Amino acid sequence: MLRRRVFVTQQKSQPLISKGWQWAAVALGGIYLLFMGVLLPLTVNGGSLRQVINVFVPGLALFTLVGAIAAIRASLHSQLGRRTRHAWRWMAAANVLLALMIPSSVVIPVSSFPSVPDALRLASVPLLVVGILLLPRSGESRSRRWTFALDAAVVVVAAAIPLWYFQLGPTLAAEVVDPRRVAAAAAYPIFDLLALFAVVVALLRGVDPRVRRPMWLAAAAIVHSTIGDTYLGYLNSHSADQSWFSWQFPFWLTAHFLLALSATEQCRRIHGPARVRPSQALRKVSRLPYLAVVLGFGMLLTVAVNEGSLYSWGGVAVGASVLVVLVLARQLLAQHDNHTLATTDSLTGLANRAFAMDRTAQTLAGATTGQGNVAMALIDLDDFKAVNDRLGHAVGDALLVAVADRLRACVRPGDTVARLGGDEFAVLLPDLAAEHTGNLAERIISALKTPVRVGGHELIVQASIGLAGGDGAMSTSELLRRADVAMYAAKEQGKNRWARYADDMDVRANEHARLGSELRQALKENQFFLLYQPVVALPGGGVSGVEALIRWRHPERGLVSPAEFIPISERNGMITEIGAWALREACSQMVAWQREYGPTAPGKMSVNVSARQLHESAFVTTVADVLRETGLDPADLLLEITETAVFDGGAALETVRAIHALGVSIALDDFGTGHSSLSLLRTCPVDVLKVDKSFIDGVTGTAEQSAIATAMAQIAQVMRLNVVAEGVETEAQAERLHQLGYPLAQGFHFARPLPPQDVENLLIIQVDNRGRPELTARAS
Repeated sequence: MLRRRVFVTQQKSQPLISKGWQWAAVALGGIYLLFMGVLLPLTVNGGSLRQVINVFVPGLALFTLVGAIAAIRASLHSQLGRRTRHAWRWMAAANVLLALMIPSSVVIPVSSFPSVPDALRLASVPLLVVGILLLPRSGESRSRRWTFALDAAVVVVAAAIPLWYFQLGPTLAAEVVDPRRVAAAAAYPIFDLLALFAVVVALLRGVDPRVRRPMWLAAAAIVHSTIGDTYLGYLNSHSADQSWFSWQFPFWLTAHFLLALSATEQCRRIHGPARVRPSQALRKVSRLPYLAVVLGFGMLLTVAVNEGSLYSWGGVAVGASVLVVLVLARQLLAQHDNHTLATTDSLTGLANRAFAMDRTAQTLAGATTGQGNVAMALIDLDDFKAVNDRLGHAVGDALLVAVADRLRACVRPGDTVARLGGDEFAVLLPDLAAEHTGNLAERIISALKTPVRVGGHELIVQASIGLAGGDGAMSTSELLRRADVAMYAAKEQGKNRWARYADDMDVRANEHARLGSELRQALKENQFFLLYQPVVALPGGGVSGVEALIRWRHPERGLVSPAEFIPISERNGMITEIGAWALREACSQMVAWQREYGPTAPGKMSVNVSARQLHESAFVTTVADVLRETGLDPADLLLEITETAVFDGGAALETVRAIHALGVSIALDDFGTGHSSLSLLRTCPVDVLKVDKSFIDGVTGTAEQSAIATAMAQIAQVMRLNVVAEGVETEAQAERLHQLGYPLAQGFHFARPLPPQDVENLLIIQVDNRGRPELTARAS
């Protein structure tokens, strides 16, 4: 179901700006209004050219001087990136040349074209163009660069049409062609078009958000300058009445005011993050080529009217223009639809991954280096795959939509919520340091606690959230990587919680990555080995069975804890191969003990199975092959699974049923700590309950403390299941468990995990004592 787009494309922020330059911009605007208040009446009322120039020249001198100073300041400011400063150096050089026009005209008398002021102004254009094109931009493909260039060319060609018609064409068509006049008529339009091309390219491809507003002002300056130049060229080419020779001055004065304001605005916004609006800003700029085409056909109609050809071919021009307008309207609608498809997740209506990464890049580009004022929250739904496996993808999709709605309700108006793919979401938080994101994470976890009703099912959603912060010096991929590292740290801590990125997480992540890469080699070089912890009968302590526990003897690190390498192997998939090796090794050992000790050998060999193994379609075949190859009776094998592995049913539960059908016994490990334990006893083929240590610790306390352990023993008796108490550490616990009806127990009180030889010693003692040894003394 397609939801309305709700991600926000503008963050209302209060950027830290330079107060001095802010007042300078205000003052500049006021001075401009004063000059225009004098210049416009003179122009409209037909004031003399000298009067107009007497007002224009001081304004021009002031604005070019301010523009040069501001541009130099921007080029030297360390808060701007290196490439941005370099670009402003070129633009500062252009502003300096413009500022020299008035002094040069005083020192050197103005002659016919090209005069010194002409040369200075024309020379400033290439410098301005180089500076604009050097501004940093977001990464783009080669095809995108060609697209930007072609769009810019469309705009420039459209601008060239009126320039040719009003200025250059009439000059070339004159009966007497003056080379200097032609040069003057051609130079300014060509250089105007060159500057226009550069600024359009910059705006189309996107620039640093802090440079975007200065570039818009520069673009406006170039447009005003082009209009003034074109107007003057038209008058010159048509030998118009000199009374009309004043209208270009307001355009030129406005152009230099806007250029000075552009540099001032850059200085004003150096110190703070810009308002990030990459999507709308680029969409608006992308419409320029369409407007340019409309301008071109508008000129076609203008020429038809001015040349007196409207009746002969005006219908064709009008018809062609209408067709172009209709096609452009259709293209704009298609562009809107394509933009929606390209930036929106079709299922949830959130931003998609591409849009989120673009938004992150733009936000980081506008962030202040060293301030840490951009944050990201990466959200991964815990055990979501089980929902798809058990209830189907339709329910899973509906659950994702519900989660998206709750995420929207948790964020600020200016934050961007995105679905990165699958069950992974992200929230981009502009103008927020990472240390302040904990409240958001708590709100999200709290919002997801309320059960979700989907397709007749009531589901509880849990999520692991990773938080990370960045600034203008950080890349998008690095911010995402840090959030991902923090998210996995949250999962390792027990899921349904959040973690904030810290540098030491990278150390652990790198360590885990290295361990993960070494697991396959460890399997080849037989670095893994098994220890066996006895499961004893109460009250005497005779060995009833053993549980196989895997260990890793690393050649450099020594013994690596299973708590460290097992989660890693589950993530990278090596658990299937390691688990198959452990199963084969344990079964082979059991067969060897049965041959050596006969009826005194342990009655059951317990092997732990991970959730990842149960989801492997070939696992049933692996168990059957191991039993056949080793010759172990299926009744002598006990596979231990966790409640969470089969809680959601689906493929994992079907695997357990198929294994049980082979004759293999099934134990629920850590019983009571997972989900919906009692319902599992009805749906899952269970033979043994292994009660978690957390319930055993309190059996010697009050009646309330031992109530759960008591209830579990009774449940097992009613359902005719064997029950094993795990984590027994004292004699008092063992005696109390016997009183509660527990027939079997396991823990350090009886024996720690032992190598095969030590287990054999216990079996020898058991034979000598006819099955009733005291193992407590040997537990150490």
